Amino acid sequence: MPLKTFMNLDEERQKEIIDACLKEFALRNYNEVSLSKIIAKLGLAKGSFYRYFESKKDLYAYLINYAKKLNVGLFEKTLKDPTEDIFNAWARFYLQAAKLDNEYPAFGGFGYKVAQERDNVVLGNVALKSKMRGIEVLRELFEEQQKKGNIRKDLDINQMIYTLMQVQEGVVDYLALKYKINFEKNIQKGKPLFAIPEDTLRKELEAFARILREGMGL
Repeated sequence: MPLKTFMNLDEERQKEIIDACLKEFALRNYNEVSLSKIIAKLGLAKGSFYRYFESKKDLYAYLINYAKKLNVGLFEKTLKDPTEDIFNAWARFYLQAAKLDNEYPAFGGFGYKVAQERDNVVLGNVALKSKMRGIEVLRELFEEQQKKGNIRKDLDINQMIYTLMQVQEGVVDYLALKYKINFEKNIQKGKPLFAIPEDTLRKELEAFARILREGMGL
């Protein structure tokens, strides 16, 4: 976690440091990230930076926690609201995440990079832990929807949640392929990951939501 010296900085300088660090970690794997490059970009003396964070690992853990708080807040605003259609709620959540990416492109790039890791130095297998956490968080919501008869009762809840999360992960790759999105170039240029119109993204998400809701069988 950040040291007291960092917390004493004004908010604008904290954000400047955080943005520079997020971009560096978004462009490279953890082992390839160079604190020296970050320090040079920020115009800091090396000793000054280590008064903010004790190590690269400490900085990385802070960035993950910082990004997680934004996502948790977003989740509570969308999927936690009462809904009769959980799949439309999922599409709304995805749209809100895209809006957040537009406002804070560095977070989108960082989150995407972290999600790809299977042996994260701080979190271990990020993808697996994320899915386990997703099942834990969403189970109550799915149980409630099942009781109301809004989703099928003959299907296992854990399997349904896992399928939803797999689709969410796959949507990223699908959009990248269909719209020829180069994530690394967008990150380098400080652009959002999904530089496509909101209406286009909404239509794609609604199509996926329809598949999830109705299934693919006859």
